Amino acid sequence: MAGGERSAVLNRVRELLSAPASEVDGYLDVLGVDRVPQTTAQRLMGSTLLPRIYERLWRPVLFFGFTMRNTADEERLKQRLLDVSAGDAVLDVACGPGNTTRSFVDRVGPAGLAVGVDSSATMLARAVADSPAEAPVGYVRADGADLPFGDGTFDAVSCYGALYLMDDPFGALREMLRVLKPGGRIAVLTTCARGPAPVRRAEVAVSHVAPLRVFDTDEVTRVLRDAGLVDVTRHVSAASQTVGGRRPSDA
Repeated sequence: MAGGERSAVLNRVRELLSAPASEVDGYLDVLGVDRVPQTTAQRLMGSTLLPRIYERLWRPVLFFGFTMRNTADEERLKQRLLDVSAGDAVLDVACGPGNTTRSFVDRVGPAGLAVGVDSSATMLARAVADSPAEAPVGYVRADGADLPFGDGTFDAVSCYGALYLMDDPFGALREMLRVLKPGGRIAVLTTCARGPAPVRRAEVAVSHVAPLRVFDTDEVTRVLRDAGLVDVTRHVSAASQTVGGRRPSDA
């Protein structure tokens, strides 16, 4: 029965895809065996050890040091920014082992769907293992900068703790906005440079050649506003910023 329930959810996810996909270990793969992580950060996320310790150690410890907020505080902010309702389709980009993706399950309900996308096969295998087969949640192995979905597919899009690891973060962000429906909402948690402008500019410039990208205070919000989003907000805490916005309903 569990296998049948998971297959039914994957069929719902497949209907949203704009590219062919193979089923692998309980998730859908549009990349294939030739696409493997290239950067140091991506290789780390693709390791077999990190998915095992991510939820209990990696995320809680580093998350607090990065944001100076506990995960419960950030969860409340995320849900407020995205305002997910029953029946919504939600996309979680760079989902890792699915922690954030699964946080939408109760809100979307049986008629909705939460979809996690990641390029790491080991992270997705863990996400599948930790997700109840009957839950309205499915996973896709894909490139965050080339999302395999049509324009305006999702009611809400999240990307938490990953934009700073991407080779083309602004390309990925524009992809997230592309797949957002009119009236849809986005929330992104990423890095934020702090201090006087010269210090920030230097920090941002150095980060361009480092494994972890640091964004200046208005870089992420500018992309959202340039795409026509409204109600754009930015919540800064420690070395992090949580940015949210909404695509106008008449977009």
